[in-house]
Amino acid sequence: MKIIDRILVFIKHKNLSMRAFDQSINVGNGYTSKQSKSKASVGSDVLERIIGTYPDLNPLWLLTGDGKMTIELTKDEKNTNGTDESPLQYNSIDEIIDHKIERAMQRQIQLLLDKLDTFPTMEEIREEIRKTQDNS
Repeated sequence: MKIIDRILVFIKHKNLSMRAFDQSINVGNGYTSKQSKSKASVGSDVLERIIGTYPDLNPLWLLTGDGKMTIELTKDEKNTNGTDESPLQYNSIDEIIDHKIERAMQRQIQLLLDKLDTFPTMEEIREEIRKTQDNS
C-alpha cells in the first residue's frame, strides 16, 4: 500500500470527502483524487501539511504502514484550533516525523509504566504464597 492509499483510508476514517480534505490541507481541488488515480507520490510539502493539520494521524503509519493509523492526543497536545504544534516551526518533514514518533514512543512508554504499576510486587506475591500455604 502506498502513502496515497493510506491517505485515502484516513480520509474515509475521518468521514471527509476528498474535496474537504484537499481544502483542509490547502491543496488544489482534485489533488488527492489525481494522486490516487495515477498512484503518484505525495510531495513532502503536502505531507507536512497533512501531519500539521491532523495531529491524530500517526506519521509512522502514514509513511510506512507500521503501527496504528491514529494516535490519541492529550489536552496539552491540542491548541485552541484543535491542531498540534504548527509545522512551520520545523525545518523539514523529517523533524516533524522525528518529533511525532518521539511523542508517540513516550506515550507508549507511559502506558506500559501505568500497566506495570498494576502488577503486584514480589513481596505481595510472597505474602500471597505464605497465606495460601498457611491455609493448606
